[in-house]
Amino acid sequence: MMIQTKLSLPQHYDPNYAYPLILCNDGNLQHLYTCKEKAILVGLLPENRLKDYTPWQAEATRVGAENFGGQADEYHNELFNNVLPELQSRYSIDTNKIIYGGYSLGGLAAVYSLYRTNIPSAVFSICGSFWYPEFVNFCKENHVINQNASVYLCNGKTEGIHHHNILDTAPQCAEEIHTLIHKELNGITSVFDEFGHHENLTNRYKSLSDWLEKQL
Repeated sequence: MMIQTKLSLPQHYDPNYAYPLILCNDGNLQHLYTCKEKAILVGLLPENRLKDYTPWQAEATRVGAENFGGQADEYHNELFNNVLPELQSRYSIDTNKIIYGGYSLGGLAAVYSLYRTNIPSAVFSICGSFWYPEFVNFCKENHVINQNASVYLCNGKTEGIHHHNILDTAPQCAEEIHTLIHKELNGITSVFDEFGHHENLTNRYKSLSDWLEKQL
């Protein structure tokens, strides 16, 4: 498995200073520009997000679409055991400030990582795809491994409406996941807005950036 990366170093990068590291699924670094002088930003580009960001195999949400591959464990193994050590060998990184997150399926993968590894010090998810088959049950039946992580969760109250498939359950599943993680962890920020999956991006990333600044 290969994860391609795109890197943003602070303009006045100093190798004698240990920087926080922000790992972002799907590589959407443009939304994190307010952090670019305080942290090393790394966009993660998967081979196939339908495989790499999903925790187990599941059928596609619509006829004719590609099924979900369920290789998140392999993806995180590559990320935390190969990509991260390589970054640490090249750049000066504060190992106590490794932040990992993403949007949609990328947010699902980040939240799933809470149950599999304690490497990130903080995890964020915007519009995480918590409707994913059996994910709510998984979180009910398992405990968060990463007990010291700070977590930021943002979902929209009208995500998935009018799809007439499993996506219709998105708001209900998101509420359950927020509640379940709140019971497991102290440092959780839970946000719900009135919008759909691809809406209100500017404000969503502004709120995330405010939270990230506190983690740095």
